[in-house]
Amino acid sequence: MDTDLRELLESGIKECGCSASIEKLEKLYDEITLFNPVYKLVAAEKEELVKRHILDCLAPSSIIREFIKDGDKGADLGSGSGLPGLVLASEFPTVHFTLVERMGRRAGFLRNTSALCHLKENTEVLEKDLSEVKEVFDFVVFRAFRPLEDIITDLKRITRGGSYVFIYKSSEENIEKEKKVAEKDFEYTTFDYSVPSLKAKRTLLILKRKADE
Repeated sequence: MDTDLRELLESGIKECGCSASIEKLEKLYDEITLFNPVYKLVAAEKEELVKRHILDCLAPSSIIREFIKDGDKGADLGSGSGLPGLVLASEFPTVHFTLVERMGRRAGFLRNTSALCHLKENTEVLEKDLSEVKEVFDFVVFRAFRPLEDIITDLKRITRGGSYVFIYKSSEENIEKEKKVAEKDFEYTTFDYSVPSLKAKRTLLILKRKADE
């Protein structure tokens, strides 16, 4: 990462009010940049990778912090390049993240990158499709994953009453449709957030699993 990008990342972390390690996120950037041409991890590079991906993952941390606690166990579905799982693991070192990724080489990328970023203590990689996951989590997070209507049954299976689901959304996406998909089993709320150096509006859709009747 060159000096200008490092300064952009460092100032973005501060603007978000976060304590994530600049060294860990810089290493994540370097690994994504190195393997992106082969693995097609994200459709962005350089400044766009920093702003639209790494800082976008980090920006709603203050919102997420209100709903999770030390020792919680979460799952990042379709983790791919570790966005947002590895970014959030850097911000929340006392929370455990399971990075769920069904593609073998991307799972390998996550294992290697989590080690290089010194995040192995609070992360693990689960090389499985969501349909094969048996664990139950305190919270689930995903970004640019499958449509909610396709995974709502799986989300119910891997959560319990009181578990949260955090979904990164752009303002243009049909959030109202997804609320209707979820409303039988989940309560919902939304929070708008801004990303440093990015004008686009972003929204975090939060689902809370209802207690079983």
